[in-house]
Amino acid sequence: MQPGHTETRGSFEYEERTVPGDGMSERAFGSLLGEFFDQAKRLIRGELALAKTELRQEVTKVKAGGVMVGLGGVLLFIGGIAFMLFACALLDLVLPFWAAALIVTLAFFAIGAGIAMAGIKRIKEIHAPNQTIQTLKEDSQWASRTFQSVKSQMHGHA
Repeated sequence: MQPGHTETRGSFEYEERTVPGDGMSERAFGSLLGEFFDQAKRLIRGELALAKTELRQEVTKVKAGGVMVGLGGVLLFIGGIAFMLFACALLDLVLPFWAAALIVTLAFFAIGAGIAMAGIKRIKEIHAPNQTIQTLKEDSQWASRTFQSVKSQMHGHA
C-alpha cells in the first residue's frame, strides 16, 4: 500500500503512513503501532506471571507462620495442662498450693508468648511484591515514552 492511499480495514478508515527516524522510515505507522501493542500485551502477561510467583512465595510464608503459631498453641495447651499438674504437685511439697499454681501459670504464659512471638515475627516478614511493582513502574515509563515518541513522529509528519 502506498502512503497517502486510504483503504478500509475492518470497519475503520485507515491511512497508512511511514514514520521517519531510527531506521524505521520504511515501516508503516500502523505496523509500528500494532507491534507496540503486541509488546505491551506480552509485557503485561509477563508482569502478571511475575506477580503470581511473588504472591505464591508470600502465601507460603503466611502458611508456615500460621502453622507454627497454631501448632505452638495446641502443644502449649496440651503439654501445659499435663506439666502444670506435675509442677503444681511438685511445688506443693515446699510451697502452699496457690503459690505453686501461680508460679507454674506465669512460666507457661512466658513460654507461650515466646512461641507466639516467633510465629508473628515470621508473618511480619511478608511484604508486597516489590519486584513486580518496580518493573510495572519501569514498564509504564517505557510505554509512555514509546507512545509519545510514536505520537510525536505521527504529528510531525501529518
